[in-house]
Amino acid sequence: MKSMQTERKREKLEIFIRESQFVKQLFEESKPEAFYAMDLEGEFVLANRACERISEYRQDELTQFSYKDLIVDAHLENVHKKFHHSLAGAIQHYECSLITKNNKRVDLEVTNSPIIMDNEIIGVYGIAKDITDFKEQKKKLEESESLHRSLVEHSPDGIIITQEQRVVFANKKATELLGAKGLEDILGKEISQFFQGYSSEVFNNLKAEKGIASEMHEVKILQLNGEKIDDVEVKTILTTCQEIQTVYFIIRDVSERKFAHDMMINSEKLTVAGQLAAGIAHEIRNPITAIKGFLQLMDRGKNYKQEFFKVISAEINRIEIILSELLALAKPQLERYLHKDIQSILQHVVALTKSQAILHNVHIAIKLHPRPIFVLCDENKLKQVFINFIKNAIEAMKNGGTITVSVERYDDSFVEIKIRDEGPGIPKEILDKIGEPFFTTKENGTGLGVMVSFEIVKHHNGDVNIESHSNGTTISIQLPISDPEDRKEEE
Repeated sequence: MKSMQTERKREKLEIFIRESQFVKQLFEESKPEAFYAMDLEGEFVLANRACERISEYRQDELTQFSYKDLIVDAHLENVHKKFHHSLAGAIQHYECSLITKNNKRVDLEVTNSPIIMDNEIIGVYGIAKDITDFKEQKKKLEESESLHRSLVEHSPDGIIITQEQRVVFANKKATELLGAKGLEDILGKEISQFFQGYSSEVFNNLKAEKGIASEMHEVKILQLNGEKIDDVEVKTILTTCQEIQTVYFIIRDVSERKFAHDMMINSEKLTVAGQLAAGIAHEIRNPITAIKGFLQLMDRGKNYKQEFFKVISAEINRIEIILSELLALAKPQLERYLHKDIQSILQHVVALTKSQAILHNVHIAIKLHPRPIFVLCDENKLKQVFINFIKNAIEAMKNGGTITVSVERYDDSFVEIKIRDEGPGIPKEILDKIGEPFFTTKENGTGLGVMVSFEIVKHHNGDVNIESHSNGTTISIQLPISDPEDRKEEE
């Protein structure tokens, strides 16, 4: 039962609300915020239309309730405490949830203020704002941020965030790649120190448009202990955070991918070497037969001339050249880019494939440029490319014919090597698929030969084009010509 003093103050509150112009303005029906007034017991004396929308109770129904009837149990103790702080004269700001007439939960942001008249507190004003959607969005954002943090932290790629070119964040993978034991070892350090001597492409890219990721660049990382890591790719994304230029570095360790790629290339090299074996055996048999004949003559004590030794020596040299080329092709080697005469490479390849061509009644004609043409290349890998394409050309001509290998120079820009056969050509539906992994028209083929060849040429900053019609197929390989000054330094 309410005390006499509480009853008196409620009556005073009702009169004040009824007669106050300020209250009338405050409780205008058009206001979007929920305004209400409560007596000293927390019972509603007045509520505007917005209170009705939030609670789903009519205004006259609300005056039959106390806040205690609406607030969810989990928040009731805190709301009760805030209400009594307001009765003590303090403005209170807090969040809570209520249950509506239709049993829905609504999240509220509330401000309570004491109502003072004649120097005594007679009730409490309240303003409530529905923040249900806001809290739901906030929850989703927090969950999204948590997921994002988890994905970043456990990403297989290294992720570094820099501001003013200094590290402000790095995930676990990035700290490992930079040779740090923990994030604290690299926080605040200049990012450029980890790419010393290798950073021009990466940092030039920072001039790119904000929010657009760069291409992947191959770099070498300089770790904290001074060791270098090869086989790393870096992508950058430029943005702004709190008006400070911010750069995201995505660092990818590609050593396993490169190892698998090299294994595939070496496997294809061995396949090519095996396929050339029959022709090479035929090519070697002829000089061996000649050598054997001369040795038999010598063994019988027959008179022989000094010229016999010249013939035997020449035939042995011929065998050595063929075998050395075969071993160079089959043997796995480290990448070594040097300035080489492309025409010399082609001559070696033609010598190596000539024997297989003869077995298929195919003649290889080579048309060279009058002067040497140098390219920066891995010689053995380019040999593998030319052997693949010449071998395919041989196999395309079932009834024999001529393969023409020609070299043409275009200023100091690039050299074009054309390999043209006289086969039946390649249908367009097949031509479009050439170079795809495991696509082959051969019964025992893998489809990797052409794909590997395309990859090798691409790594040499070159390009491959295939033109085909009923009279034959032409494969054009374009490679950049190396700078003469670079060749002088190498020499």
